[in-house]
Amino acid sequence: MPVDDALFAAFREDHAVLGRGFHDLSQSLRVRDIAAARTAADNVDKLAGAHIAFEEHYFYPALVPLLGEEDVARLLREHQAGLSVIRELLSAGEDESLLTAQWSALLERSQEMEQHIAECGELFGAMGRIEASE
Repeated sequence: MPVDDALFAAFREDHAVLGRGFHDLSQSLRVRDIAAARTAADNVDKLAGAHIAFEEHYFYPALVPLLGEEDVARLLREHQAGLSVIRELLSAGEDESLLTAQWSALLERSQEMEQHIAECGELFGAMGRIEASE
Protein backbone atom coordinates (compact mmCIF):
# COMPACT_ATOMS: atom_id res chain seq x y z
CA MET A 1 0.00 0.00 0.00
CA PRO A 2 1.48 3.41 -0.93
CA VAL A 3 1.96 6.30 1.47
CA ASP A 4 -1.24 7.79 2.92
CA ASP A 5 -2.37 10.85 0.92
CA ALA A 6 -2.92 12.99 4.04
CA LEU A 7 0.53 12.17 5.37
CA PHE A 8 2.09 12.96 2.01
CA ALA A 9 0.21 16.28 1.80
CA ALA A 10 1.41 17.25 5.29
CA PHE A 11 4.98 16.33 4.35
CA ARG A 12 4.79 18.46 1.21
CA GLU A 13 3.43 21.43 3.19
CA ASP A 14 6.21 21.07 5.77
CA HIS A 15 8.67 20.98 2.89
CA ALA A 16 7.24 24.25 1.54
CA VAL A 17 7.56 25.85 5.00
CA LEU A 18 11.20 24.77 5.11
CA GLY A 19 11.79 26.21 1.63
CA ARG A 20 10.21 29.56 2.49
CA GLY A 21 12.18 29.67 5.73
CA PHE A 22 15.53 29.19 4.04
CA HIS A 23 14.56 31.64 1.31
CA ASP A 24 13.87 34.27 3.99
CA LEU A 25 17.13 33.38 5.72
CA SER A 26 19.17 33.71 2.52
CA GLN A 27 17.47 37.00 1.69
CA SER A 28 18.32 38.40 5.13
CA LEU A 29 21.93 37.28 4.73
CA ARG A 30 22.13 38.88 1.26
CA VAL A 31 21.23 42.29 2.69
CA ARG A 32 23.33 41.67 5.84
CA ASP A 33 20.43 42.08 8.23
CA ILE A 34 21.62 40.15 11.28
CA ALA A 35 18.39 40.60 13.25
CA ALA A 36 16.25 39.35 10.36
CA ALA A 37 18.65 36.46 9.72
CA ARG A 38 18.42 35.39 13.36
CA THR A 39 14.62 35.64 13.25
CA ALA A 40 14.50 33.55 10.07
CA ALA A 41 16.89 30.99 11.60
CA ASP A 42 14.74 30.76 14.71
CA ASN A 43 11.61 30.30 12.59
CA VAL A 44 13.20 27.52 10.54
CA ASP A 45 14.40 25.86 13.73
CA LYS A 46 10.92 25.94 15.28
CA LEU A 47 8.78 25.27 12.22
CA ALA A 48 10.86 22.81 10.22
CA GLY A 49 12.93 20.91 12.75
CA ALA A 50 10.49 18.00 12.83
CA HIS A 51 10.45 17.84 9.02
CA ILE A 52 14.24 17.61 8.89
CA ALA A 53 14.31 14.98 11.64
CA PHE A 54 11.69 12.91 9.77
CA GLU A 55 13.72 13.07 6.57
CA GLU A 56 16.96 12.07 8.29
CA HIS A 57 15.56 9.27 10.44
CA TYR A 58 12.87 7.77 8.18
CA PHE A 59 12.63 9.12 4.63
CA TYR A 60 16.30 9.11 3.64
CA PRO A 61 16.99 5.60 4.99
CA ALA A 62 13.99 4.37 2.99
CA LEU A 63 15.51 5.97 -0.11
CA VAL A 64 18.77 3.99 0.09
CA PRO A 65 17.41 1.07 -2.00
CA LEU A 66 16.11 3.55 -4.59
CA LEU A 67 18.99 6.06 -4.74
CA GLY A 68 21.98 4.29 -3.22
CA GLU A 69 23.99 5.03 -0.10
CA GLU A 70 26.20 7.64 -1.74
CA ASP A 71 23.31 9.89 -2.82
CA VAL A 72 21.58 9.56 0.56
CA ALA A 73 24.86 10.40 2.34
CA ARG A 74 25.09 13.54 0.17
CA LEU A 75 21.56 14.54 1.19
CA LEU A 76 22.52 14.17 4.85
CA ARG A 77 25.69 16.25 4.37
CA GLU A 78 23.62 18.99 2.72
CA HIS A 79 21.25 18.97 5.70
CA GLN A 80 24.15 19.35 8.09
CA ALA A 81 25.53 22.30 6.12
CA GLY A 82 22.13 24.01 6.16
CA LEU A 83 21.57 23.29 9.84
CA SER A 84 25.01 24.68 10.66
CA VAL A 85 23.79 28.09 9.44
CA ILE A 86 20.88 27.90 11.87
CA ARG A 87 23.11 26.83 14.77
CA GLU A 88 25.71 29.53 14.10
CA LEU A 89 23.16 32.31 13.88
CA LEU A 90 21.32 31.22 17.00
CA SER A 91 24.42 30.56 19.10
CA ALA A 92 26.45 33.65 18.18
CA GLY A 93 24.71 35.75 20.80
CA GLU A 94 25.31 39.44 20.42
CA ASP A 95 28.75 39.04 18.83
CA GLU A 96 27.97 40.56 15.46
CA SER A 97 31.66 40.70 14.53
CA LEU A 98 31.73 36.89 14.44
CA LEU A 99 28.76 36.78 12.12
CA THR A 100 30.17 39.54 9.94
CA ALA A 101 33.40 37.58 9.47
CA GLN A 102 31.42 34.51 8.45
CA TRP A 103 28.79 36.28 6.35
CA SER A 104 29.78 34.90 2.96
CA ALA A 105 30.06 31.33 4.24
CA LEU A 106 26.69 31.56 5.98
CA LEU A 107 25.04 32.87 2.83
CA GLU A 108 26.69 30.22 0.66
CA ARG A 109 25.51 27.37 2.92
CA SER A 110 22.01 28.83 3.19
CA GLN A 111 21.76 29.04 -0.60
CA GLU A 112 23.04 25.47 -0.88
CA MET A 113 20.24 24.40 1.46
CA GLU A 114 17.72 26.26 -0.71
CA GLN A 115 18.99 24.26 -3.70
CA HIS A 116 18.82 21.06 -1.66
CA ILE A 117 15.20 21.80 -0.74
CA ALA A 118 14.29 22.40 -4.38
CA GLU A 119 15.97 19.17 -5.47
CA CYS A 120 14.35 17.21 -2.63
CA GLY A 121 10.98 18.19 -4.02
CA GLU A 122 11.85 16.00 -6.97
CA LEU A 123 12.16 13.02 -4.60
CA PHE A 124 8.48 13.14 -3.69
CA GLY A 125 7.79 10.69 -6.49
CA ALA A 126 10.02 8.20 -4.72
CA MET A 127 7.85 8.48 -1.63
CA GLY A 128 4.99 6.94 -3.59
CA ARG A 129 7.10 3.81 -4.08
CA ILE A 130 7.74 3.34 -0.36
CA GLU A 131 5.33 1.06 1.47
CA ALA A 132 3.19 2.83 4.09
CA SER A 133 4.41 0.38 6.73
CA GLU A 134 7.94 1.68 6.19
